[in-house]
Amino acid sequence: MKSYLALTPVLLLAVLCNPYSEATAQSCTSTVGANNGGSFSTMAYGGSTFTWSNPSNAQNADGSYAIAGATLAILSTAWSNYLVVQNFGFSIPSTATICEIIVDIQRSETGLALGADVKDRSVRLLQNGALYGNDLASGSSWPSSDGTVTYGNALLASTWGGSWQPSDVNNSNFGVAISTQLSTNLVSLALQGKVNQIKVTIIYDPNSLLSVSLGKFSATVSPNEDGHLLTWTANATAGGNFIIQRSGNSSDWQEIATVPMASSGHDPSASGSMTSYSYTDHDPLDGANFYRLHMVDASGRSAYSTINEVTMKNQTTIRCWPNPCVQTINVSSPQPVTRITLKDLMGRTLYMRQTAAPTGDWQIPAGNLPPGVYFVLVGSQTLRVLKEAN
Repeated sequence: MKSYLALTPVLLLAVLCNPYSEATAQSCTSTVGANNGGSFSTMAYGGSTFTWSNPSNAQNADGSYAIAGATLAILSTAWSNYLVVQNFGFSIPSTATICEIIVDIQRSETGLALGADVKDRSVRLLQNGALYGNDLASGSSWPSSDGTVTYGNALLASTWGGSWQPSDVNNSNFGVAISTQLSTNLVSLALQGKVNQIKVTIIYDPNSLLSVSLGKFSATVSPNEDGHLLTWTANATAGGNFIIQRSGNSSDWQEIATVPMASSGHDPSASGSMTSYSYTDHDPLDGANFYRLHMVDASGRSAYSTINEVTMKNQTTIRCWPNPCVQTINVSSPQPVTRITLKDLMGRTLYMRQTAAPTGDWQIPAGNLPPGVYFVLVGSQTLRVLKEAN
């Protein structure tokens, strides 16, 4: 994969935003909980055919249950809407970094026989009252007597994902949502999934104020459609890095570039000037591209930005970048070709490469070329390229 950096630090006067706090924290020493929920309800879930009764019974482990059940024909599968538990009563300090959100669900089933099954359909968190982050549904069957399963018992980046600030979990709309799935085999059965209690524990770093304050982060198709342009502003101290990560599914991330932090000359915890950064991903994935920033300051503390999505359209024209160029000219053609040529203004051939098998991606060395205008010939098309001094 090829990554090319277009970094232009510019000091801007802006309103300082709070740092994002989905963190790979260095000192996750403080624990609050496990807390019981205070608000109980249900929420629609696509394709569900039955609902939860008595949602408030999921507050305490007292043998009273929130129940979702149905009678299914043979060889059938159905699932419930969401049981939603919110208002866990947290008051995490605003300067903390959330390390882990641990959810304990005590549940069981009734009615199993002859290969039938009751298990998770979906287990999600709610941020500001809306489903958010990854689905951690387990594939294991629910037991016939109460058993507790723990979800999210690791750092956020590898579990729920997303960006979590103390204010998010302190909010009364923070919560947990679970849907149960029922399946029958060779006999029709009345099956039930039962939840006795849902509890949440928060593990956080109390002294992890990141020395980076991120402003607006955006990702769009670049103006000349030669890739995806990422831009962001930040108030930071020198010595850290912005590690740009990309994913095709918002779950599996790959590092594609590193952008050094430039000092803004201000305390990141106070209002002041921000530095502007940009990066162009010239080789995006086909289809959906998800981007986030892994911000690592000079002390080694880190946090993740929110996630931005850009969809790569089918390429219909030949792309050439960077333009102007310095060391290398990269060429991408939607129609693979077997030859590429570089000529100067006099029409002289300076570079020509031919391959036996057609290819759509080429690189032309340009470091030894004098500054000036050149032409790249790809099939029947000609592209103009400006070469700058090394």
